Amino acid sequence: MGNTEAEVGLEFNQTDTTAEIPQATAVAETLVEAVTNPNNTFNLTVEANSIQVVERNNSTTAMPTVNTTATIAATTTTIAGASTTTGGSTTIGNTTTTTNITITTPATIAATTTTATPTNTTSVPATTTTAEAVTTRQLTFRSVGETFTSDLQDTSSAAFTSRASLIKSTLEPFYQQEFPSFRSLNVVSFSNGSIINNMDIGFASTSVPNNTQIANVLVNAASNITTFNVDTASISVDGTQVSSGVSHKSLSLITASCLVLMSWLLSSQQ
Repeated sequence: MGNTEAEVGLEFNQTDTTAEIPQATAVAETLVEAVTNPNNTFNLTVEANSIQVVERNNSTTAMPTVNTTATIAATTTTIAGASTTTGGSTTIGNTTTTTNITITTPATIAATTTTATPTNTTSVPATTTTAEAVTTRQLTFRSVGETFTSDLQDTSSAAFTSRASLIKSTLEPFYQQEFPSFRSLNVVSFSNGSIINNMDIGFASTSVPNNTQIANVLVNAASNITTFNVDTASISVDGTQVSSGVSHKSLSLITASCLVLMSWLLSSQQ
């Protein structure tokens, strides 16, 4: 199922003698060599071991037939550690002027033979790809003044997806610009407390910034972020609070308190 079988007729000059007409083995080997040639320009893939040669006598005079076997030597090709064998043998009749060749093309070809030399084995070394080692740090910050809702606990909810996407798209450019070793930023959860945002940040293990450097990027970016609130005094990396910043809301409260105190002192002196 899923394969395409093609039947092709080859007709030779009927005035040729039997000796001048190619033998079945030669016909089959010609096609095998063509389909396994790495420089062929075919727009289809042919299974060499599916090639069958059937000889038919088109003359009106019956001719004696002798059963012979055309054998095509198997070719083994090793690709990325896996061995694929093509070729085989086909029993055919003798003496013909028309040759039918059956070709089967599979729906999915796992590997393509790159050598057409019979009884020859070509090994292609497997390519080894080493995945880059990535070190992950957990970054947490609080969005003061924003309301936590229960659907933010469900990672499949629209509310979670929307907020996670917003934080990711907002913060990634800052870390990409600051650290060439930055690889990823993914929001993993939200929790109550206004809204506490928890995310994983990945860096190439060969160059991982320290916790303070990671936190400072968020501290410096906070004043440019308008889509959500960043309490810079709440920033922590891997569970340790490393931010030396003071939240804008806390600063405003301290300033207001100082003004009230100064006003009270001035009025008491009068």
